[in-house]
Amino acid sequence: MKAVFVETRNTVRAREALSVLEDIEGGQPGLACFYGEAGRGKTIFARHYTVQTGAVYLRVLEDWTPRAMLAALCRQLNGSEPNSVDRCKRMACEQLETQRRTLLVDEVDRLSVNLIEHLRDIHDISGVPVILIGEQHLFPILNARKRLWSRVTQVVEFKAISTEDIILYAMRAADLKLHPEVAARIESRSGGDFRLVFSDIRDCEQMARAAGTKTVDIKMVQSLSSRRPGASGGRNGN
Repeated sequence: MKAVFVETRNTVRAREALSVLEDIEGGQPGLACFYGEAGRGKTIFARHYTVQTGAVYLRVLEDWTPRAMLAALCRQLNGSEPNSVDRCKRMACEQLETQRRTLLVDEVDRLSVNLIEHLRDIHDISGVPVILIGEQHLFPILNARKRLWSRVTQVVEFKAISTEDIILYAMRAADLKLHPEVAARIESRSGGDFRLVFSDIRDCEQMARAAGTKTVDIKMVQSLSSRRPGASGGRNGN
């Protein structure tokens, strides 16, 4: 399989939200909340967008202190690591204000609200868009904090991968043809999780190659369940 990035319905909506936030003249600056269950493509999109645009990507680590988080951000920006929270925050704001780079922070739902407040400070001082990315419980965390939520101007829920997304991914990544009913069966098996879709497409590619075809049929997908330890009729049943 080829390593490809496929524009899904989720990523299209995320790009639209970012274009609004980054439009200095007519946009709507603020924070953004990108949320959804694991496996919906949030991290893949964030990293891809960072490479494409020069934005800053920061992944949260467990048990971060304010200084550890802000120092990690400074390392991303210019390789430095100031020795206090105040110096880290000032340097980060100065760098972002000068270079105007959007900040995408992944797995924000692992942070305490007090640490998220530091990210709000960075947005307020530097004026750059700050994208808060996490699983579905990130939305209520932000919504419950008025001074955070009042700054959230874009919200994108990353939903389950669609049959159309699966058909496109199979074609781009493995040169496979999937009819809608076949893609629907893979969608049902995956529960909308792109990681499981990847595994199924990879296995289907091997079966199709062995059969000398580029078309995946229902029988191939049905056979996947016996090859998945502990599975019975697929992840969500077939």
